[in-house]
Amino acid sequence: MSSFLDALWGWWRAHRTDRITEAQVQARVQRGAEYLDEVDPGWHARVNAQTLELEDGQHCVLGQLHGGFRLGLGRSQVLSLSSAPRASLSPVAYGFKCVEGVSEAWQARDYELLTAAWREAVRRRQRQDLLEEVQMPTGVPARGEAEEVPA
Repeated sequence: MSSFLDALWGWWRAHRTDRITEAQVQARVQRGAEYLDEVDPGWHARVNAQTLELEDGQHCVLGQLHGGFRLGLGRSQVLSLSSAPRASLSPVAYGFKCVEGVSEAWQARDYELLTAAWREAVRRRQRQDLLEEVQMPTGVPARGEAEEVPA
């Protein structure tokens, strides 16, 4: 029985490390960034890509947006503490947290890849905002501004 459990444990750990490839991390971060785009438009403008560090609860994406990782889980509605039937989202699947149940070395690798991917996601959105500002001709109302109609 012990060898079966050892084999099962080994399979489970190996399966967890499958999620720590650059492509898998990119997919997780993409999912998380798109989620934030929906629930908190413009979130990227409030994140400092230079100090972004996923392993640090104060400097991770949710930490920078909400004052701490755990607080951010609730405020961003990734973790639902209500009794409503809405299920909580997985912070791992959305790239907000490293894969658990693997060695410290694998977790460190996951955090390294997550930090790089989130920095790029933030910078890409910030560059896009700058391009939109530069390309907007003068006299044209910005998004959300009403056009003045002469009387």
